[in-house]
Amino acid sequence: MSLAGLRDSVVSSLEGISGLAVHDHVPGSIGEFPAVTVSLSTASYTDLTYTFRLLLLVDAWEAREAELALHPFLEPAGAQSIRAAVNADPACVVAYTGSIGRQRVNGVDYTGVELFVTATDVP
Repeated sequence: MSLAGLRDSVVSSLEGISGLAVHDHVPGSIGEFPAVTVSLSTASYTDLTYTFRLLLLVDAWEAREAELALHPFLEPAGAQSIRAAVNADPACVVAYTGSIGRQRVNGVDYTGVELFVTATDVP
């Protein structure tokens, strides 16, 4: 599968989560929340694995409110779980997340968290 095909697979998995605005790139601005952007982070040509950076953003600034808004998407299972949606594709696995905090996208601060998905190209 091509790199674009792997990215599209991750994006398609995320689009199955109701109420989540999914961007297959980092847009100039974010208008709907909660939102997630998908971008390539690293590529390993040795084992044909690609790591995608998912940036999950909410429109809450107060720390407790923001954390609570992110929790359903960070659960290991459930209808809003990013991990469950992405891991349903056998070629993809959510490897880890970063910590919740300020995330800058095109000069604008949001509250969010990074998730990293490893996708394996199986020839």
